[in-house]
Order: sequence, then structure tokens, then C-alpha cells
Amino acid sequence: MVKPERTLTFFVFILILLGLLTIIFPKNGITIGNDLTLHFPDLKEFMKESMPTKDSVDSTKAIFIADNDLAVIESDTAQFVEHTEVIDSSVFEFKPRTISTDSLRQPLNLPASGLKCLENLFSSLIDPDELKHVVRIMHYGDSQIETDRITNYLRYKLQQQFGGSGPGLIPAKTAYDYKSPCAVSNSDNWKRYTVFPSIDTAVKHTNYGVLGAFCTFGPLRKITTKNTKITKNDSIQNDSVQTVDSMPVITKPEETIQPKETLTGTISFTPSTLRQNLKVIKKCRLFYGNTDAICNIKVLDGETVLYDEKLKPTDSYSSKLFNFSEPPVNLKMEFSSPQSPEIYGFALDGNSGVAVDNIALRGCSGTIFTKISGNMLARMYNELNVKCVILQFGGNAVPYMTEERLNAFKSMFAAQIRYIKRLCPKMSIIVVGPADMSTKVGDKYQTYEILPPLVEALKSAALSNDCAFWDMYEAMGGENSMPDWVYHEPQLAEKDFVHFTPNGANIMARMLYTAIISRYNEWLRKKK
Repeated sequence: MVKPERTLTFFVFILILLGLLTIIFPKNGITIGNDLTLHFPDLKEFMKESMPTKDSVDSTKAIFIADNDLAVIESDTAQFVEHTEVIDSSVFEFKPRTISTDSLRQPLNLPASGLKCLENLFSSLIDPDELKHVVRIMHYGDSQIETDRITNYLRYKLQQQFGGSGPGLIPAKTAYDYKSPCAVSNSDNWKRYTVFPSIDTAVKHTNYGVLGAFCTFGPLRKITTKNTKITKNDSIQNDSVQTVDSMPVITKPEETIQPKETLTGTISFTPSTLRQNLKVIKKCRLFYGNTDAICNIKVLDGETVLYDEKLKPTDSYSSKLFNFSEPPVNLKMEFSSPQSPEIYGFALDGNSGVAVDNIALRGCSGTIFTKISGNMLARMYNELNVKCVILQFGGNAVPYMTEERLNAFKSMFAAQIRYIKRLCPKMSIIVVGPADMSTKVGDKYQTYEILPPLVEALKSAALSNDCAFWDMYEAMGGENSMPDWVYHEPQLAEKDFVHFTPNGANIMARMLYTAIISRYNEWLRKKK
């Protein structure tokens, strides 16, 4: 039999050995191979209490659930749903605090000029002549806004208040199989060319338009390029990024691709049924260009032909407007031509009010605008009556960002803002920073160390260039807030600790809308 003294001595020896390991084991662990890192908890983690203290609970920011207009979230009371805090990889629940869901959680930061930076947008929202022609807001972003997340709520609330309908600007072919705000189905011969993530070397120009992409149902038109003198609109002198427009030039007839047979292509649009306003399309504006052949186009509602028209040849780009006396239920386009024009998008709108476009660019850090023809961007922004662009980027740069590269990224992003402002000097721009993002450190999920400095860099780039800035990171709760959203019930963020669930995206959208509309109300009070 083993004597008690020997058993006690053995356990004391093990405890001493574990104590030494907590002191000498590297804080960042020991890496074995490419995929395995060994971690050992330090003494503080061993001694940490298993339950959160009262102070830690009181200092936690509660997450509010928006009211009934979120649709996907329902509550029978005015209380918050139960909030959870993650400590040492365990989840503990505590009683939520009562806070009005209409309170302003995170304000819209303004530059030195104050509300003047939003004058172009706000003044249009009270101008009947502007609303009569549709006031447009373009929401650019990364994968955080895919499938119309966040944009959907902004569109719904703004159209509810200022009028308008329709899903907004839609590409001829989507990058992914999106159902919202509008599903797009194509014949098999459509191809998509983009400025991001990679540029097809067969494309010899920079005319990608406001969506950063165009589509064709046949081979590209064969063109040569010449570098034109940089115009005032295209110039971004003194910025870290330079660009020169490449304008299409017609080659000799024998060099131009002219298929003998007639090419055909079809597109069908099915707006989402999530919101009634998405289905009410009163007009469609088609943007096309770079073709020297006449293109026949039929616009149908199901089997009923609404329009049978021709698109004229153009070296640059042009647009075609179709008005509908009744909103089409099954909108379809049929193209036929010996040469496919480049299709830059379709604006599916109401006759008046506000349009809000969802332009999701998965993997993008927001530094693409200087790669697109300035002449074309300026013309399309003006023709679409764009009064504001929302730039929601930064998250994709976080995993690869270092302190040494941070200033370069800040300069590149600031150059994008200045480029847009030179093209459209009156444009209101709202920059939205990234949400909290977690990486696993040991057995915990913690905020990326570079994330707070990157948020501050984007904020500085925005405010120093006369743009408003909304801090999504702080709106969530700041450092290490992402686990709160992941383990919330209902779940508000995905278990990749990066993206919101539909519930979480709606909450974030309501925060952003409240921040914008609060500044709008402030502007109205000052105007009066």
C-alpha cells in the first residue's frame, strides 16, 4: 500500500512543477510546426475567480435590441434580452439593464466643419425637387454588408420617412448567389469583369463604373488604349496613389471582334420579399457602353413585352431609361447583338424619394476607387443623383496589418476619399469603421491588437478630409465585445468572431441609422 505521506509529497511536487511552468513557459506559447502552438496558463489565470464580480458586470455595456421595425427580432417587453459575458471561455448570464432602445448609443463623429460635411445629403432630404428625381445613397462595404445586411434596414427606414422604393443599383451578374435585395439569374454566357480582387488582363480600360464591375454576354470588344492627360477630375496629385484614365479607341475593322452570328443574353430580376418596398419598381435605368454595334433589348414582365428598343453604339458609356406604369412582377431583359455591350448596372427605383444601394465587395479594404476611371465615376454619380456614399471598410486589413504598414494604409484610404471628393466636391461621405474582431489567444478570444489603432487611423483619415465617421467598434462595446455578441441569446455574431448574424446586423443597422438621423435632426434644429 502507498503511504499517505508519499501521496502528499507527490501532489506537492506536481503543484510546484506546475507553478514553475506558469513562470517559465513563454507567454505566446511554443510553436511546433506550422499549425500547432502549445500554451500554458499563467499564475493569474490559475488564481482568477471562476465567476464575474459585481463590478465587472456593472461595467459591461449592455446590448440593446431594437423595436418592432427590425422584423426579425421580437420582444414582449421594453427590457433588453439577456446579455452574456464570456470569461475564461465560459458563459455567464446576468440580469440586463433597462435602457431605452431609442437612445443614441454611438454618435456620428464630425470633422472641424461640423454638420456642413453632411449638408449635401440633409438639404436634399427636405428639397421636393431633389426627392422628385430620387436622392441616392450608396453603401459600399466588405462582406459585413453582404446579402443586404445593414443596408436593408437603412433603406427601409429612409424610404419610410422620405419616400422611395426598389432595391437600388443591381449588377447584371452577381458575384455570389444573393437573394437580397434582388436575386439575379442569367443565361450561361454572361461573364463578370471586376476591378477587385483581380483585373482581367483582357480588359484594356478602367471604365468599371460605380459598382467596380461590368458584365458582357459575349467576347470583349477589342480595343487599344492611350494614356490621356490627367484631367482636373481625375487628378489626385500629392496623394499616395496615382491613376491615369485609359480611354477606349476603335481599332481597324479587321482587328475588331465581330462574330458572324447574333449573340443573345437574358437577365431576370426577382426583388426580395423581405420588405414590401423592394418589390415596388417604377423605373429602371440601364447603364451600358463600349460597343460599336446596335443592341436590341426587350423588357418583359413575365411573357408580356413592355419595351422593344435598341441601344445605340457608344465608345464611352450611355444609359437607357424604362418607366413602368405598374411595378413589374417578373422583370426580365433580353439582349441580342453581334457584339455585347458592357453592362455597368441597372438602377431599379421608385419615381421619387430615396434609393439606397448595397455594394458589397468581399475581401476589399476600400482602396479601389482610384483604379476606376474618374470621368466615368463622376458622370455616373451625377446622373444617379448620388448625394452620399457610406464607406464601410477596414475589417479585411486587420489580420494582415502591422504597425509599420498602418500609416501607409491610412494614406491610401485617405487618397480614396480625396479622389471621390475631387470628382464630386459636394458629396457627403460617411466612413464606418470595422466591428470588433477576435483572434484566439490561448483558450480565449481577444480583440486583434492592431484593431483599435486601425480604427483610429480610419477615423483620422475621415475627419481630416471633411467626412463624418461612425465607430462601429465602440458601438459594439469596444475591446473584447465580440464574444458578447457571439454568445448572446439569440446569437448576434457568427462563430468566426468576425461577422454579424442577421439579428446582429439589424441591431448594428439601427445604431447607425439612429446616429445619422440624430445628426439630421440636429441639422434641422439649427436650420430653423
